[in-house]
Amino acid sequence: MKRHIVWILATLMLIGVLSFSPNWAGTFIDDFEDGDLDGWQQIWPVGAALWKVVNGELECSRQGRVSAEIATGKVSWTDYTIEVDAKLLQDHGAGDVDLNPRITKRSADGTGDGYGFMVGDWTGVSEVTVTRLPDFADVKAREPFEPLELDRWHHLKLEAKGSKFTFWINNEKVIEYQDDMYPKGMVSIGLANYTARFDNVIITGPDVPDVTPPTWKGRPVQPRGKQATTWGEIKRR
Repeated sequence: MKRHIVWILATLMLIGVLSFSPNWAGTFIDDFEDGDLDGWQQIWPVGAALWKVVNGELECSRQGRVSAEIATGKVSWTDYTIEVDAKLLQDHGAGDVDLNPRITKRSADGTGDGYGFMVGDWTGVSEVTVTRLPDFADVKAREPFEPLELDRWHHLKLEAKGSKFTFWINNEKVIEYQDDMYPKGMVSIGLANYTARFDNVIITGPDVPDVTPPTWKGRPVQPRGKQATTWGEIKRR
């Protein structure tokens, strides 16, 4: 009987340790219903306020071949999955919509460290391209892809796990890429030659805090291994 009780207590202690392990994944969510950009940095172009929240959605209008970028997270983040909904409102020319993982810095000329997963026709043809800084024009991988339709929501998803990256559009796996140049960094959303809106950002990973805004009405996301933190609490910190 005592041996049985000891086994139960040991099991409960192990569950507790695993539940609060620092390597357990957390989930960060932003639905922009609070109307502000707290927790985000407009990293390129430097000093340009191109991003704003409109009716609970993140909006940017960028006319130019070089993407405007807004970032969140920390440069210490390693592996994570990024999801975001995107709706293109206006096409201003050859351009792209981007999810950029492992971003650690941006200099005044736009160079820095990180990767770009870009969908659009900025190369002259409609495709998904993978680029690596310091030169975002240096295409490392590409896959033909039909242009994203205007005025409808598209779901973009990117997984960065070790040296492997996987990119989905509307639940279709489009491209995989292997690269170990940059093991960690922030997440950014990019946009060139479009006016577009973004919503329902979800980032999950071992370094990511559990943050769910009280306005969240999307698909349920269960915090794993950490005590949930409300959006208001994070902002007060």
